[in-house]
Amino acid sequence: MNDIRAIFDIGNDTIKAVVFWKDNEKDVILAKQTEPVMWMRKWKILQAEDFTNVLNKIVEYFIKKLWGDFIDKVYVGISHPEMITQRIIEWKRIMNEAVEMEDLNHLSRIVGEIANVNNYETIKIVPVSWILDETKREKDPIGLKCKKLDLMADVFMIPKNFYNWLIDAFDKIGLVVADIIPNILAASEVAVDYDHKDLGTVLVDIGKNQTSYVIYEDWYPLGYGTLPIGWEEVTKDISIWMQVDIKEAEDIKKSNWSCIIDSETPQDLPLDTHFLTEIISARYEQIFGKINDHLFKLEKDWRLPWGILLLWWGAKTKYIDILSKEVFKLATFYAKDQVINIGDLSNNIQFLNIIGCYYWSLKYVEEGRHGWWGINFWKTMWKIWKFFKDLF
Repeated sequence: MNDIRAIFDIGNDTIKAVVFWKDNEKDVILAKQTEPVMWMRKWKILQAEDFTNVLNKIVEYFIKKLWGDFIDKVYVGISHPEMITQRIIEWKRIMNEAVEMEDLNHLSRIVGEIANVNNYETIKIVPVSWILDETKREKDPIGLKCKKLDLMADVFMIPKNFYNWLIDAFDKIGLVVADIIPNILAASEVAVDYDHKDLGTVLVDIGKNQTSYVIYEDWYPLGYGTLPIGWEEVTKDISIWMQVDIKEAEDIKKSNWSCIIDSETPQDLPLDTHFLTEIISARYEQIFGKINDHLFKLEKDWRLPWGILLLWWGAKTKYIDILSKEVFKLATFYAKDQVINIGDLSNNIQFLNIIGCYYWSLKYVEEGRHGWWGINFWKTMWKIWKFFKDLF
C-alpha cells in the first residue's frame, strides 16, 4: 500500500503508535498500539535494550495487523523536558533587484550552521517570517524588491545523548527516523484554530514531566517554552508534604485533586483537604507564573484576546481554569481535541499529539532524513514555501 505513515509518540512511561493510510483524501487508521515503558525515568534511559524490545513488539504487531511489512520509516513526536528553543535572526544584503531563491537558501543555510549548543542536537528549524528592509514581513519574498532580507526562525534542540539513543533504537529494528517533531508543534496543528492564532493565545500542554507552551498572535508564534515541571511534580509534593508514599500520593491526587476548595469538596476525608488544595495549587501557580513571565517579557501579559488554552492530563485538574484566570488575568479554555475528524482517535486526547504529528508530516516533511535541515536540505526548500503559504 502507498501513503502509509507510522507515527510514534515517545512518552516517559508509554509509547503510543498509530499507522495511518492516506486513501485519496480520506485518512484511515490501519492500526494503533500503546505499550508501557518501564526503563526510562525523566527521559533518562535505564535499559536501552528493553526499550528497543518494546519498539520491536509494536512493529511486529503492526506487521501482523497489516498482513505484511509495509513500514520502513517512522515519524516520532516527543516532549522532552530539556528541550531548548532558540529564536535566530539572520540577514543578508540583496545584490540583485529582487529577492531570489539563492538568497533564501543562503540565509537558511546560515541558520542551520549557527544553531549549535554543546551536547544538543537540532531536530527542527521552523521559519517564522521573512522581513524586508526591517519593516515589511512577507510569507513569500521571492520577486519582491528590497535591499536587506532577514530570516527569523525557531530552532528546536534536544540532548544529544537522548537523540543518539532514539535513532539507534529504531535503527536496531530496521526502521529509519524520517522526522522528529516536538509535540507542541504537533498539538498546534490540530488543537488551535485560525482565530486563536490570529487574535492571540497561549497553548499550554501540561505533561507528566514537562510543560510545553507556544504563544501566538497575528498567526505567528511569538515564542515557545519548555518547563521541566509537570503533573508528576504534584504527586511528589503531596508525598512530601503529607508524608505518604508515592503510590498513595498518586491515589490522593486522582481522587481529590482540585486547585480550589468549593462546596462540592468532600469534608469527611481522612486528610486536610484545604492543605491538599494548597499543595496542588502551589505547583500549578509556579507553572503558570513562569509562562506569564515570558508573556511579560513580550509585553503580551493581559493582552491576548483568546487567552489560555489548556491541554493534556495536567489540565484536567478540577478548577485549574479558574486558577489560570487568576494568574494570567486572561480567559481560559480547554483546548479542543476534536478539531480533526479521524476515526475513534478524534475524541481521545491521548492521541492528539500523534494526530498532530501525522498532519505535520503530510504538510512539511520531505521524504528522507529527519527534519528540514538534513541530507535532503535542498529538496526540502520548497516545503518552506508551503509552510508560509499555509499560514494564511
